Amino acid sequence: GRGVGMDVVKKSVEALRGSITLHSTPGMGTMIQMRLPLTLAIIEGFMVGVGQARFILPIDMVVECIELPDGALDDHHPQYLNLRGEVLPYVCLRQAFAMEGSTAKRPSVVVVKTGEWKSGLLVDTLLGEIQTVIKPMSGVFQHLRSICGTSILGTGDIAMILDVNQIVQESIDLAGRSVASLHQGV
Repeated sequence: GRGVGMDVVKKSVEALRGSITLHSTPGMGTMIQMRLPLTLAIIEGFMVGVGQARFILPIDMVVECIELPDGALDDHHPQYLNLRGEVLPYVCLRQAFAMEGSTAKRPSVVVVKTGEWKSGLLVDTLLGEIQTVIKPMSGVFQHLRSICGTSILGTGDIAMILDVNQIVQESIDLAGRSVASLHQGV
C-alpha cells in the first residue's frame, strides 16, 4: 500500500539498534534486508518469582505448572514428586541461588522438559507468559552456569533468564547422588 506498515517496522528495528533496507526491481519483486545486533534476541518466556527476584524460562520448555503437594517440602530428603506415577526431581530455586527468606505458603512447581528429561522448579509465584529481549551476561556474571541472560522488565526491574538445560542436568545429577547415598546407607 502506502508504506505505513513498513515505516512502523523500520522504527521498531531502529529502536533495537538495527537497520532495514529495501531493494525493489519492477516486475521482479522486493527484497527486504533486516539486520539486528547479534547480542539481541527476543524469546517467548514464562516468568516466575522467588521472593522479590524474577526469573524467566523459555516457554517452549515449560510443560505444566502444579501446586506443591502438602508435606512435599522437606530439607532433609531428596526433592522428588510423584507426578501421576512418574518420579519428578525438582530444584528449589531459592536454595539453588542461595536466596534469603522462606518458601511461600503455597509454592508451585514449574515442570520443564529438555530432551527426554523432565524436572521441576520450585517457585513462590507464577507470573505468566512474557515476550522479552535477552541481554547477554557481562564478563563479571559469566560464571553463573544456570543463567544465560537477563531482561529488563517494564517496571525497570531485572529478571534473570534461566538456562533450563543446565538446571535440569543439575537436578538429575543431584537426584542420582541422593539415590546412590540412600543405597549405600542401607
